[in-house]
Amino acid sequence: MSNKTSNTQRQVTWVIILIFLIISTTVGGFFWVKYEIDKKNNNNNNNNNNQEEIEKEKAREVKRVKLIGEASLLVSGYYYEEAIELLKSDSDIYNNKMISEVKRIEDFVADLKPYTGRIEQVFFHSLIVYPELAFGPTSSEPQGYNYWMTTELEFQRMLPLLMERGYVLVHISDLYDVDAQGNVSAKQIYLPEGKRPLLISIDNVGYPESRKKDGFASRLILDDNNEVTAVIRNLEGKDVVSRTAEVFPIVDDFVKAHPEFSYRGAKGMVGITGSWGVMGYDPKIASEAAVAKKITDRMKETGWQFVSHSYTHAAGKYFSENSTLEGVKEDTELFKKWIVPIIGDSNVFIAPFGVTVKGELYQYFIDEGYSFYLNVDRRSQPKILGKSVLMPRINLDGFVMNRDKAYITEHFFDVDKVYDSRRPVFQ
Repeated sequence: MSNKTSNTQRQVTWVIILIFLIISTTVGGFFWVKYEIDKKNNNNNNNNNNQEEIEKEKAREVKRVKLIGEASLLVSGYYYEEAIELLKSDSDIYNNKMISEVKRIEDFVADLKPYTGRIEQVFFHSLIVYPELAFGPTSSEPQGYNYWMTTELEFQRMLPLLMERGYVLVHISDLYDVDAQGNVSAKQIYLPEGKRPLLISIDNVGYPESRKKDGFASRLILDDNNEVTAVIRNLEGKDVVSRTAEVFPIVDDFVKAHPEFSYRGAKGMVGITGSWGVMGYDPKIASEAAVAKKITDRMKETGWQFVSHSYTHAAGKYFSENSTLEGVKEDTELFKKWIVPIIGDSNVFIAPFGVTVKGELYQYFIDEGYSFYLNVDRRSQPKILGKSVLMPRINLDGFVMNRDKAYITEHFFDVDKVYDSRRPVFQ
């Protein structure tokens, strides 16, 4: 073979080798670049997925914190089962942290013991908002107001002091059961250590004209937030809306700020005296009765209960030592005719003047469906009498704070921290 031919073959071989190297390098480079791109994309996808999961977990934790806060609020209001159900309500966020919160509540509930102490019930009338009018020269009844009424300032001072003593607002139905035959039995209520039940009632929730000019509220209304509030004639003679002019909005606002003061939303009993009207409205005028019913329905939703305080609130044959069955029946029928359509039925009767009728008169109230008869007695405790409970109440007013100061200070609050210095000298 000639040298020329040999050189040519070697050149071809090298060209083939070079082409192979170029192709290999190109292909390898392509796959390497593709690998790096894929690797980077996978890393980006993983990073994106990780970041997405982090954001989802952050959102879940926000939900957990929110639910735990809501559950704590429920627990403070004694809604234990509801709090546990809330914590378990969202499986997407139910983790060890939530399990721990549920167990904490369950352990707390397991340690609760039934309450076995005294059952106290206190009562009030409409509040004196302007003492200068109630006790002033134009007042209709300055001495009566000084005896039997509480000022708005005193009431505002009482609530935190009652709470400090461990009192918790309850309903009668939290303390007693009434079976289908009308038999009444005591019911166990479980409260944290140091807490004790308190019943409150407000008498004569109607507003006669004389009271309006004497510094008391003139009627109740529902405000723009659908909450009960009071209208009162101020010192200039102008009607104004006020959330501190009557018991109801004051208690509502206090419980909202201190849910531990109310057992499962309980507030108090609204004692309606028929001849005084219903919360400032005439039950015999259809349009006013409709307004009163709307307010009543809303107050029931917010924890208030409406009860009978008689129709006449009169002595003589109605409620006194000389009560007659005829008089009691007449009063009850009037209440059923004019007031029950507005406030609904109730099994609670607040006796006018605290009078305790006896014999056939007491039996009449039981037969009429009143399982709870409320009188006035500062020392006694409730007594179950077959198909009824005789329940004493304590009037936290000027009379008691003066004449029974030591007892009130011992059992409820320091009178000196409550008493309104604007009161006249007690006679």
